[in-house]
Amino acid sequence: MADQKAFEREAAGAAFKQLPPGDLLLKYQARTLDRLFAGVSLLMIEKSRRIGLTWGLAAYAVLIAGAVPSKGGMNAWYMGYDMEMAREFIDTCALWARAFGIAAEAADEEMLDGDGEKVQAFRIRFASGFKIVALPSVPRALRGKQGLVIIDEAAFHKDLAEVLKAAIALLMWGGQVVVVSTHDGVANPFNLMLDDVRSGRRKGETITITFDDAIADGLYERIAMTFEVKGRKIAAKADWIADIRATYGEDADEELDCIPKAGAGSWLDPAALAACEHPDAGLPELYAGGPYFMGRDVARRRDLAVIYGCEEVGDVLWLRDRWLGRGATFQAQDDATADLIRRRRMVRYFIDQTGMGEKVVEDEQRLYGESRVTGVLLTGPNRLDLAIALKDRVDRCLLRIPPKPEIRTDFRAIKKKGGLAGSITLVNDGDVHADEFWAAGLVCAAASIPFQPYAYHPVTGRDFTGESALARRRAENEGLGGGSGFRGFRY
Repeated sequence: MADQKAFEREAAGAAFKQLPPGDLLLKYQARTLDRLFAGVSLLMIEKSRRIGLTWGLAAYAVLIAGAVPSKGGMNAWYMGYDMEMAREFIDTCALWARAFGIAAEAADEEMLDGDGEKVQAFRIRFASGFKIVALPSVPRALRGKQGLVIIDEAAFHKDLAEVLKAAIALLMWGGQVVVVSTHDGVANPFNLMLDDVRSGRRKGETITITFDDAIADGLYERIAMTFEVKGRKIAAKADWIADIRATYGEDADEELDCIPKAGAGSWLDPAALAACEHPDAGLPELYAGGPYFMGRDVARRRDLAVIYGCEEVGDVLWLRDRWLGRGATFQAQDDATADLIRRRRMVRYFIDQTGMGEKVVEDEQRLYGESRVTGVLLTGPNRLDLAIALKDRVDRCLLRIPPKPEIRTDFRAIKKKGGLAGSITLVNDGDVHADEFWAAGLVCAAASIPFQPYAYHPVTGRDFTGESALARRRAENEGLGGGSGFRGFRY
């Protein structure tokens, strides 16, 4: 059914394109409607403030609700964070219905069930049999509904997580969900959901429309025309833009450029984490032979098995090797570890010893030595110690990680929660297990222990047999089996 709905919307979109949208919608508004008509089920839109995107979404709601079922028609539900937004949206829909010549009744009100009491909503009914309903943010009001859902200024809803859960349920029957907002901090559920979609954790698409994007697509000219109709004058374009930015001041990055501010609650400072991102991180071919530290988060079935390998360059840890395996066998994980140790100058290797990690630690210590392999139980104070080791590196910008949304999402999933007598508790954000966070914490903890390098020169030109062969295998396991000039380590 969902595929059929997508096909019908695409057909409706083709009909819409026969209209002169350039006279009605600005380019960024039209591009947004193009994605919706193409059938995307979940569309996340981060935008600059006051660029008129809701105006364009109202046009889409009218075209969808005004179409008969065979042309992709369905009910449309709009949810703002207050009643005034709902009323304004319905008024805009009424204007679009007249502009498109779509038969509709006058706007009226209806009462919906929500959170144990009746919720006032505004409604337009169409000759197609469908309707547009606009209401304030009440999650239960969406339960049992079908069709298109538009959640406007999502970051400012009182209980966005519950609103999203109710809205996403509509997708099963071919509905669409549009989540649009300016930002309100990096820890806001809206921004976290954006990262989920970008990283592939959640299926959907994202669109970014900054103030500069809107200006490039004709926003200034449209505002100037509106001023002219009202008999008013607007400042020259450059002066007007400068004045707008000056008005927002230090909030311009978030309000106009779609850059969320650092928010409270996250263990890692998002701004500091962003400063640690570098495109050269995570590239194995850039390993230059320096001291190498490893962290391994053990998992077998549901969670992600992670191996992080970092090279120390000066006082900075560079992620060189990042191995991920969901459902990977222990043998596959051990083989990946052995391959890295064979090719790297491994100094120290920390492993999550919790649960199934007990045997892994025993096996790895037998192969590579207890002096270099350490098991860490991820419980109580140990979790905090690892988190502090990672935070210290991030805050001092002494870690380099790839600029990947999935890593950012994982690292930000660990939150701090105040406890009794000023104690700190670390909690996971929802069902995100933060496997990469803990692998990184293990690496940083491993690298925090001082070591003493020394020169090692292997014996050459000798046929190793008997006890010498055993010594050679032991040396290889210790990571000291390289060519002439290899440097080993003493602790």
